[in-house]
Amino acid sequence: MATDTFILLSVSAGIMEEKGRDPMPYASIEVANVRAKDSSRDGRVVYGSPVLKLKLIDEQTGLPNIQLAKALAKADCYGKPVNFSGVYELAKVKGVEQMTFTVLDAELDAKPVPVKAAS
Repeated sequence: MATDTFILLSVSAGIMEEKGRDPMPYASIEVANVRAKDSSRDGRVVYGSPVLKLKLIDEQTGLPNIQLAKALAKADCYGKPVNFSGVYELAKVKGVEQMTFTVLDAELDAKPVPVKAAS
């Protein structure tokens, strides 16, 4: 598992309901990349955009982590650097291979964001 720091801009989570389909949960965050123009000499991945949208996934179930999204929203961490633990993956987005980061957990001020308190 990798750890990376991003500045939290927004949180989006819930259950999307569409007529004739099963309800679909979603959880994501929009973050600012603190190293958008990094030379990548420290071995980290460099993204082309300073603003990224990242998925929040529950490691046990593989489903969107709505509880983590709620916890981040309640943790008063908007505009602050947050350490996110997750997985870097190579994925095809609109036919182009790109590096993505899927968030599994978060820490604010070296303390885990309390997920259970957000229920």
